[in-house]
Amino acid sequence: MRLPRSAVVAAVLAQLLAACGETLGPSARPLTPGLLADSLATLTTLTQTPLFLSYRVLGPLSAVPGAAATAPVFPDSMLRRVFHWDTVAHHYASLPQDTVGGPPSGVRFLLYAPDTTAGRPIEPPQQLGQADLLDASLPDTTRLRVFATGGTPMTTIDYTVRGRFAPDSLSAFFDGCVFDALARSACLTGTVVQRLASSDTTVTVAGTASVAGRFLTFTVGMQLGASQIVQAMDVAVEEPELNEEVRVLGTLAVQGSTPSADIGLLVNGLPFATIRGQGTLTVRGPNNLPLSEEEYALVTILFALPGRLLDVGRALARPAQRNLGG
Repeated sequence: MRLPRSAVVAAVLAQLLAACGETLGPSARPLTPGLLADSLATLTTLTQTPLFLSYRVLGPLSAVPGAAATAPVFPDSMLRRVFHWDTVAHHYASLPQDTVGGPPSGVRFLLYAPDTTAGRPIEPPQQLGQADLLDASLPDTTRLRVFATGGTPMTTIDYTVRGRFAPDSLSAFFDGCVFDALARSACLTGTVVQRLASSDTTVTVAGTASVAGRFLTFTVGMQLGASQIVQAMDVAVEEPELNEEVRVLGTLAVQGSTPSADIGLLVNGLPFATIRGQGTLTVRGPNNLPLSEEEYALVTILFALPGRLLDVGRALARPAQRNLGG
C-alpha cells in the first residue's frame, strides 16, 4: 500500500517550505507564535505515534466476517473474538481458541508495530496495543465505537463513527478524541465524504476540533486524479487567550512532481503570509519585514495542518467503511 496521497501532498509542501529562501514578513503577527505552534504540533505528535500509525494501518484490514450495515453490527459468532496477524496468510485472523477475551459487544484486533509503506504490521509482528471495535448502535442509528490503547507513552483513541458506506464511497460522521499519558489531547467532530467523479476520487473532511486549548474549524477537500492531486483548504484556528483567529485558505495542486499553489494565511482577517507559485513556491508577506524564526515555524505547521486533518479524518472512517458497508 502506498502512502496516503494527502500525506504525499503534505510532504511535498513541507520540502518546498524548507527550501524556500525568499521569505518576506507579514503585516499582522500573532503575539505568541511559538505557543500557538506548540499547541498545533500536538495534533501531529498524537497522529504520528506508533499506536496511531498502527491503527491507521489496521483500518483497511479490519473487516470482520459477517459484519452488517444495520444493528447488530457483529454476528453472535464474532462477539468476544480476538484477531491476530497471520504471518503466513498476511491478514488478520481469529483462530478457534481466540473466541474469548474480546469485548462482549464487539471484537478486538491486536495492534502491531506498523510498516506504513506496505500497509501491514512488520513481520515478525511486535504487539503495541489493541483496538476494540464495538457495536454502539442506538435504536435508530447504527454506530461503531473504536477504543484503542497502547504504545509508549500510553496513547488512547476513543471515538464513534456512523454513516453510509460502500467499498469506494462513504458519507461518515465521527466524534471523539486521541490523547496520551502526557496529557496531550486532540478531540475532533466532523464528517468525511468520499465520492467517485469520473475517473477521479474526491474526499472532503470538515468539522471542528479542540487541540491543546485551541479551537479549530476546518474544511479540507482533495481531488485524486490519475495525473494530478488538488487540495483545497480552509482552516481557522482560534487563540482564545489573545482573541485572535488565524486562518489558512487556498489551493495546492501537484501534477507529477510539479506543485502550484495559491494559499494565504490571515490573522484576524489581515494578511500574514502567502505561498504562491508554480514549480517553485515562494513564501511572502505584504511588507519587507522578515519572518522571525518562531513565525516561520508557525507558518510551516499551519500549511501542513490541512493535509493532517484530511488524513486523520480518513483514518477514523476506515474501520466503519470496512464493517458497516454491508
